[in-house]
Amino acid sequence: MKFIKANERFERSRNFRLISEKKTPFFVYKTGKRVLTDKWGKAIWESLPGTKSEIFEKIKSQADLSERLVDEYLYIFLCAGIIRTDIKEEPAQKSKKDSSEKNCDLISVIVVTYNGENYIGRCFASIRQQTYKNLEIIAVDNASKDNTVKLLKKHFPDVRILAQKKNRHYAGGINRGIKEAKGKYVFILNQDTELVPDCIEHLYRKVGSDGKIGAVSPMLKFSRLPGFINGIGNQINNQGWGTDNFIYCVDIGQFEALKEIPSACFGAVMLSMEAIEEVGLVDEGYKSFYEDADWSFRCWLRGWKVVPEAKAIVYHDFGGSYLEKQKLAFVVRNRLRLVLKIFKGRVMLGFLKNYMREDIRNYLSLMKKWQLGKAFSYTRAYFSLGLSFPAILIKRLAFMRIKKKNIRERDVIEKNPAFYCCLQAELEMPQIDVATIRRYYRRYLI
Repeated sequence: MKFIKANERFERSRNFRLISEKKTPFFVYKTGKRVLTDKWGKAIWESLPGTKSEIFEKIKSQADLSERLVDEYLYIFLCAGIIRTDIKEEPAQKSKKDSSEKNCDLISVIVVTYNGENYIGRCFASIRQQTYKNLEIIAVDNASKDNTVKLLKKHFPDVRILAQKKNRHYAGGINRGIKEAKGKYVFILNQDTELVPDCIEHLYRKVGSDGKIGAVSPMLKFSRLPGFINGIGNQINNQGWGTDNFIYCVDIGQFEALKEIPSACFGAVMLSMEAIEEVGLVDEGYKSFYEDADWSFRCWLRGWKVVPEAKAIVYHDFGGSYLEKQKLAFVVRNRLRLVLKIFKGRVMLGFLKNYMREDIRNYLSLMKKWQLGKAFSYTRAYFSLGLSFPAILIKRLAFMRIKKKNIRERDVIEKNPAFYCCLQAELEMPQIDVATIRRYYRRYLI
């Protein structure tokens, strides 16, 4: 394979160790996060250090592997950070365009905070270290009860703090920041994120490359398992919850051909102020969850684009700063809210039928297991949805009058990545094994 040089010598990463439980091998990152592998992955790990030829010679008697498959394992392991090589990469060439020029557009970075004292230090420090310098930084605090605001004032005096008297949730926090922002573009962030230094610069170049780009999604990676993808935007389907695109995959360069995505993830997204003026603010009726899908669908249906930028990297402490007890009620209600507000005809009916069937099945299952708290989340979600139905209908009628007639919600749904692997999402861990290589990665390694 073109990816692995004959003289490359591979070693085990010090950040990983290999364990086996019930004869199942796992790579364990230093944070405790696991990666499922198989006997061939284990054999390759145990044969290190060595070149690919040496590794193949060591394991060919104990593992029925071709040289090609060994190369594929090595390359994916290398991209995931599970192994390392002694060959140094060529230094990246500096951009011909100097992003520090005074005539660059102002970008407003909006971070919504809530009880974020354990996260904000890394987040705001990474914003300060961006190669793109023409920034205004806004923190919208949703009535934190901890030391978030005090720490911001002490350590980040350059940050403009908008302290709200009550928690307006994520959607309300975003809107407050947008209303106060002065930039041509706004970069919205969760508080539990950390940016690589050139992240904003890559997003800025992408959003400025086409006048009809309304949103750009960076590549989110897990901060507690940094070799694996948290998402590049997200998507919804007529079954199950909305999901992050490519969650638990390894970036092996497969995203060069990805030009559009159905929905941006508002955990980290750059928006055009011009698009916001036409599409509108975030719908605060969602509070949290699915507000990004709603805005993205409205963006597409008003004639704007939502695109990815895999070169812009954001590390995300996934699930690190939100109360899990509230999440279930929000997502049950909000996926129905999205369909009732934006979808039409058979698409709307198909989504509603499947979602309601799933909700009934899940509710009965939880009651049977005597998990009354989670079951009550479904009751609360439907009660809240019923109370808000008149407001949803008003917003639906208003949007149907202004949406582009030649674009349908079906067209946006069809932008879901044609093939992506939600690898072991039910186990909340990625996997690198022979089946996954053949089923997913191989097509990108040819």
